[in-house]
Amino acid sequence: MTQQAMKSGNILAAIAALTVLLFGGWSGAVIGWLLGAAAGLMACQGKKIPSPKTGIRLGSNAGLALGIWILIASLIQGLVLFPATGQSSLGVIQGLLFGGVGLVVATFAGWLMGALQGLGSKRQQATRAFLAVILITFPLIDQIARTNWTATVIQILIFALLALGLNIVVGYAGLLDLGYAAFFAIGAYTTGFLSSPQINLEWNFWLVIWIAAAVAALAGVILGAPTLRLRGDYLAIVTLGFGEIVPVVFRNLTQIQIYEPISRIFASLLGRPELAICLVGCDRPFNLTGGEAGINPIGRPTLPLIGTFQSGQYLPWYYLILLLVVFSVLMIGRLRDSRLGRAWSAIREDELAASAMGINLVQTKLLAFAMGATFSGFAGAFYGAYISAIFPSVFDFSVSVIVLCMVILGGLGNMTGVLLGCTIIMAADRLYLPQLAQVLKSILNTLVLPNVANPALRDFLATSIDPIQMRLFLFGLTLVVMMIVRPEGLVPNAERQAELRSPDEESLAEVRSQ
Repeated sequence: MTQQAMKSGNILAAIAALTVLLFGGWSGAVIGWLLGAAAGLMACQGKKIPSPKTGIRLGSNAGLALGIWILIASLIQGLVLFPATGQSSLGVIQGLLFGGVGLVVATFAGWLMGALQGLGSKRQQATRAFLAVILITFPLIDQIARTNWTATVIQILIFALLALGLNIVVGYAGLLDLGYAAFFAIGAYTTGFLSSPQINLEWNFWLVIWIAAAVAALAGVILGAPTLRLRGDYLAIVTLGFGEIVPVVFRNLTQIQIYEPISRIFASLLGRPELAICLVGCDRPFNLTGGEAGINPIGRPTLPLIGTFQSGQYLPWYYLILLLVVFSVLMIGRLRDSRLGRAWSAIREDELAASAMGINLVQTKLLAFAMGATFSGFAGAFYGAYISAIFPSVFDFSVSVIVLCMVILGGLGNMTGVLLGCTIIMAADRLYLPQLAQVLKSILNTLVLPNVANPALRDFLATSIDPIQMRLFLFGLTLVVMMIVRPEGLVPNAERQAELRSPDEESLAEVRSQ
């Protein structure tokens, strides 16, 4: 096993053990199913697997090592962590049951993934099919195990759609966009306008989602047309301003009156305002966006056999957003390999050389902005229907920053890396940090605070030790470490990696891997 594979296996084992320690129960079986397959795949990466038998050996060993960590974490969680949080101990038998099932599942997942790696020319197709099975069966397994992670995974997939769109602009075309959340807001508000009682339009969601994507793409063209002649920091500042303007506009479109312009001019010249012809909001100003209260309710998708999608029924929402992400991956992959994708890469590498080769810089950049905004519009339409309400405060600057962090962490220009970066950041933010905060609070209330006599110190400990309050600090620290250790991202694009690493560093990395 290479050093890189061992490092990847240790990281997966640490994630699996942390998951079991925080969530307990049957979470070891679920995470074993997911990470066991990943461990089997990583154990076979970069190696020639002549037969399924060789792949089975490598994959099952990786899955078994992961399962042992799950078993140990399950015993620690039941025998040590439960009493530390004020709960009764699970006992050795129940801890062995939870951990043993996780070990078996992780070993089987690694075994199966390893076997698929030995299929020769059908290796990639078989791996994709297995990953598809994992994604399709995940919410069903989640229901059986009662881990209740499906709602969080839906949020992860929404941001995955955003990150894929931003990767077109930043990763493929090399344009720094700091106002990407504006297109997310435009897609969501378009859905709110067209499928809610706000302006007496309640169109079908399956039509509205395409209109929302088209409107977001049009907004990308409108933003890009006058500004894409700018470069670098100047373009970033313009997009930042656009991202700040759009939520403010939606927040303040609450008292609208529209007059016919010619009659308004004559009325102003004559000093007779009553002569102006009113078109909209004549009796009283029209509230278009609902202000800070937002638009509520928003229409939801409906299918013949399923009916209307409901809030607590996560299965149809999960499969819908999964379908949107898969569709986006396929479309973006075709764009990347097309003539337009090669033009984006040329502009990213050297604009002057690209222009000399006959590439229309402004038109090509406009298409990058439009394509990136289109997928953001899809995400906004789904988000608006999913929560059945939209508020301007949701689409602030932090959304653009977080999505940009996903792209950078995963690897600019690499869709696999972008999805991985999105999963890491969103899972940490929406799943692990809240659970860690709850566990730490229980430990403090059980073991620490009763033994602290100083009231001031007790209050300080009770309010300060909260990982949720440090989420932005943790994000920033992660980015700083990444820029120092691995600036090209976790799964880098080959060209990007060559740009950021010198030939000496690449040779040293190859020697270390051998």
